[in-house]
Amino acid sequence: NDPRFRANFDAMHPQLAEARALVEAASGRAQQAGAFPNPEAIVGAQQLPLDSNASNQREYVAGITQPIPLGGRLGKAREAELLEREVRARGLEVTHRNLRKRVHSAFATALYQEQAFLAQSRIAQGFEKAVATTKARVDAGDAVPEDLARVEMELARAKVELQRSATMREHSLVALASAIGNVGLSVKSLAGSLDATFEIPTLESLTASLSEQPEIQLASASIRASNARIDLAKVERIPDVKVEALYHRLEATKENTIDIGLSIPLPLFNRNQGRIREARADAAAAEARARTTQNELNLQLRESHAQLASALAASRALKNEILPRADTVLKAAEVRYDAGDISLSEVLPVRRNWAMMQLTYLESLRDVMEAWAQVRPFSASN
Repeated sequence: NDPRFRANFDAMHPQLAEARALVEAASGRAQQAGAFPNPEAIVGAQQLPLDSNASNQREYVAGITQPIPLGGRLGKAREAELLEREVRARGLEVTHRNLRKRVHSAFATALYQEQAFLAQSRIAQGFEKAVATTKARVDAGDAVPEDLARVEMELARAKVELQRSATMREHSLVALASAIGNVGLSVKSLAGSLDATFEIPTLESLTASLSEQPEIQLASASIRASNARIDLAKVERIPDVKVEALYHRLEATKENTIDIGLSIPLPLFNRNQGRIREARADAAAAEARARTTQNELNLQLRESHAQLASALAASRALKNEILPRADTVLKAAEVRYDAGDISLSEVLPVRRNWAMMQLTYLESLRDVMEAWAQVRPFSASN
């Protein structure tokens, strides 16, 4: 939600730059569609003699011809292109929203990998302490060398997982930079917390605002643009009229005259029926896409809402019920092991289970953030 990040994101992402360029191109087409056609200049000579003895019947002509669109074709063409511009603008909004969802998801993954790396570091540090403790007990004769080897094996395994976690953390930062729009961007640190408080909006409130989603607005704009294309195809059945005004010089009599002409094409063979048929089919397809979009968004909303509710329930159960018990069990086992009441083979599974619970909790938080990234755009307050 940082305004500076939003400004940089909008400026640097190539897909947004492409979408904005398409909007600008559509604006240019709309401007051009409403332009009145240019006049044509006519200059000519008629009845030029091929024989020098022939009588002087030469005539010189100069003038202009002006095409005149009929039936309001220029207005219809401009309206159609303006609606196409709206389609592009709505497409820009959809692209922007989808990219933001991708960034939110990539950020959640990167934040999870950061926290997972820290958790793996703590796990490795715990086994380092266990190695030191076990080594002291071996030296004191309270433990056998096999116990030390077992703990050292667990430490080696923890270091491998730590290295793997570090690699995945680096990959997640690269993926985040790519989602932002610049894979060469160096992400040094992340500011945020996986353990955030979410209030799930009701499904009814989210469904009520479904018509305001940019995908629905895009589908509606596509229908309007397609209907405008039908209107344009209908008026294009009326051909342009050409008006001619010519200056005529008669050399034989040294007379100057003016010729006025009107050229009217006869729509006998081409009545633009194919274009009208095409436009009507495109409009029907646009209406079908709108219904498909409505269904898909409704399904996506319901699935995302259910995933968020499930992820939140799992996260809260881990935090409030499982993690505290795992801490209690581990502490008790550590105390008993230090006192020599239980063997290493008994405490190691407890440590592994505790570590697994920590990572499982982090994964649940990541699932919550990713699910929220899918639900959040449907919120009216977004």
